[in-house]
Amino acid sequence: MVKLIKNSVLILMAFFCSIGYSQTETKAKYVFLFIGDGMGLSQIYTTEMYLNAKPDEIKIDKLLMNSFPVSSNMTNYSANSYVTTSCAAATAMSTGFKTNNGIIGKSPDQKISYENISERAKNAGFKVGILSSVMIDHATPASFYAHQNSRNMYYEISMELPNYNIDYFGGGGFHYPKGGKGDQPDAYENAINKGYTIADTHEEIRNLKNGDEKIIAINPDMYPSGEFFWAIDKKEEALSLADFTKKGIEVIDNDKGFFMMIEGGKIDWACHGNDGVSMVHEVLALDDAIKVAYDFYKERPDETLIIVTADHETGSLYTGINYAMQPELLKYQITSVQEFKRKMTELKTADPEVSFNTLLDVIQLDFGLGNSAIGLSLDDKDLAMLKSAYDKQFKGNKTINADADYLSKNTVKSIGETAAYILNNKAGITWGSGDHSGTPVPVKVIGKGQEKFSEYFDNTDLPKKIQNIMGI
Repeated sequence: MVKLIKNSVLILMAFFCSIGYSQTETKAKYVFLFIGDGMGLSQIYTTEMYLNAKPDEIKIDKLLMNSFPVSSNMTNYSANSYVTTSCAAATAMSTGFKTNNGIIGKSPDQKISYENISERAKNAGFKVGILSSVMIDHATPASFYAHQNSRNMYYEISMELPNYNIDYFGGGGFHYPKGGKGDQPDAYENAINKGYTIADTHEEIRNLKNGDEKIIAINPDMYPSGEFFWAIDKKEEALSLADFTKKGIEVIDNDKGFFMMIEGGKIDWACHGNDGVSMVHEVLALDDAIKVAYDFYKERPDETLIIVTADHETGSLYTGINYAMQPELLKYQITSVQEFKRKMTELKTADPEVSFNTLLDVIQLDFGLGNSAIGLSLDDKDLAMLKSAYDKQFKGNKTINADADYLSKNTVKSIGETAAYILNNKAGITWGSGDHSGTPVPVKVIGKGQEKFSEYFDNTDLPKKIQNIMGI
């Protein structure tokens, strides 16, 4: 019997050595996992070029994430496709298991609910925060707490949210708090009944303090559908992802430690719409949130780990046309394509007969296009594309000008998207699609256990590495 016990101890010691953890090793008590949804290497590099771009000057200002000492790459294929969706990728990053595209936190056959890192961290005594700049029941944040057959089961996801006693949710709201038809029990009331506090005003969020339990903090300044305003359009009073990160640290900081997932969700949305400048501002907003975590890290470098990565790349973005780029031209776009669409709707309502020349003046104001003094003159092909988009949007004309090849090849044909396409091309960035690509994603790491991320790995290894470093 004694020999059997001794052998068992030796086996356990060998196991812990094999996974690189010992009882005497200091663990990471505080872990930040930043996920730039849709953020590939080209998205990061384009943002860096944008930062200090000037005519006739080649210079790169690094984002904070690119200053981290460990940089590697991560594969992200799903169980049924080399091109993943957000929910399948996030499920792998939260549970360590692959699933099919479209599924949240469950096996490909939908029969097994996988335990995720949030549940494991809570069971080990850590506090947990889940943040996003889009709806908190959206694919990526949901994959860190929910288990549903489809990512589109938004109501079911929002009803499941309070079941795991996660300490702090921050960012966007729910898609359909009363169900798709608005006739089901309210998901917010369900959370309140299970002990959660909803903070959805500036004052309520400001008054949240360390030790407050079971918080759902919702941005009071966002679109009615539940996601943040675009960073490029941000109103001064609107709270940012960095603000929610800072408040999250304040609320859940404790001696035992915490795990916090922070998603920059609208990077993906901008890339789906091929809106390069809005994408840049969303990457910058994520980097600002990373700075908040980095300030925390500087105070506790031996106990803190920061990981920055993505679920997938969106848009097949690539840089350079005929060996040339002019990223400084991107700075003349001052509004998101979504807000420009809203402006077009208002313009059409106010003046259904608005002229094309008047429209060109608005385009020049918001995109710089047509201003030859800044290098953004419009040639005949550019004008043909804009005129066809104008005829379709304002005149109901379905005939596409023969020179408007962009419009004939794309299903997205609004004036705003066309203006963004022209500007992107003049600046030298090109989109291969409006969908996800299958390329591996970048990984940037600093802090306790950073060396474990230095080699090329798969997204199913991510939670295993984190849990190992946390001693879970």
